[in-house]
Amino acid sequence: MANARFTATLLDGHKGAAFEVPFDPSERWSIEPTRIRAGRNGHRVIGTVNGVGFDSAIVPRVKKFWIEIDDVVMKKAKLEIGDRAKIDLRPAPAKPLGNPDKILALVRKICLGMPDTEEKIAWGESTWRVHGKLFAMFSNNHHGDGRIAVWCNAPLGAQQDLVAADPEHFFVPPYVGVGGWIGINLNTPLPKGALAAILEQGYRATEEKRAATKRRRVATR
Repeated sequence: MANARFTATLLDGHKGAAFEVPFDPSERWSIEPTRIRAGRNGHRVIGTVNGVGFDSAIVPRVKKFWIEIDDVVMKKAKLEIGDRAKIDLRPAPAKPLGNPDKILALVRKICLGMPDTEEKIAWGESTWRVHGKLFAMFSNNHHGDGRIAVWCNAPLGAQQDLVAADPEHFFVPPYVGVGGWIGINLNTPLPKGALAAILEQGYRATEEKRAATKRRRVATR
């Protein structure tokens, strides 16, 4: 599958909103149905819709495909059912690349280097907390998404900016994405120092919120 650019209408899909894309074997970017059924490259894509980055599953149908869009992306892209939008797609990795243990060790070193941080195992993965408040968690091929990643808290507006600027490295993670968290795809390295800077921002955002809540409680006593 090569990169694809097209305009499509947002429909009420099988599991939520989805764009319907006709299958045309003459188009270079079309996805082979046999590869979809086999679960190989092509069952997920990354891209942008109205300039907002997203990661999506592709659902095969007769002579067409559905590209699923979640509520967070719909809101950020200001989309409603029935709207037409410009879409830019490219294949997402089919499986994790790199060494998860080595990447986990790097994330652990960065997180535990911040004051009052502790590591706990939750949901089968390493998580990091400051004064008990979660600010980052590791993700190794979550539900087969093909990523070695870390999800972390972020300052207001940072998620949208990063995902729009670099959807290959940044995405809206499940569960916590609605709260502004950032997913960082570590299958390919970030520029030197970028991972530490983003994790530190997440740490500070979490600690500042905790401290502000504590001050409000003291003030109301």
